[in-house]
Formats: sequence, structure tokens, C-alpha cells
Amino acid sequence: MISYKEYRFKDNPKEKEFHDEFIKRFSEDSKTLSAIVFGWKTDRQDVPLEYLTDREKMICLTLIQWLGSSVGQGFLIDCGFKLDENENS
Repeated sequence: MISYKEYRFKDNPKEKEFHDEFIKRFSEDSKTLSAIVFGWKTDRQDVPLEYLTDREKMICLTLIQWLGSSVGQGFLIDCGFKLDENENS
């Protein structure tokens, strides 16, 4: 998986952090990521309704990366999330 905006990492380390964590969790698990977007085909939750295309995966990853940007962080704060001020960026 790649993002549309990886060039931003050198100036925005929080974006890289969000990007890398998402990759760690979902790069080998397209089944769960697809189900987050499309839902499950059955109650057993073993097959998504549809699988994401590579382009759709890129869009998901870019959106997650955006949450690490200053605008994305502002969005999270507006939604009630609190940033840990003790955390290293």
C-alpha cells in the first residue's frame, strides 16, 4: 500500500506515524480493511461483501495519513479526541 502524499513525511512526522501504523495493521489484511468499507457478506464475518481495489486502499491510507496532519489533528480535536501532550512527535 502507498499513499498519495508520502512526500509530506519529512515535514510532518505525525502523518508518517499514522501512515506507518495503518500499514502495520492492514497491509497484510485486505479482508478486514475491505469489510470496514463494504461490510461482511455473512454473519460469520469471514468474507467481505467486496474487496478494495489498490486505488481504494490508497485512498484509505491517504485519509488516515491526513488525520496526522495539523488539519486532521484539528478535526480529531473538534470531534472530542484529546492529544497526549507528553507523547513524542
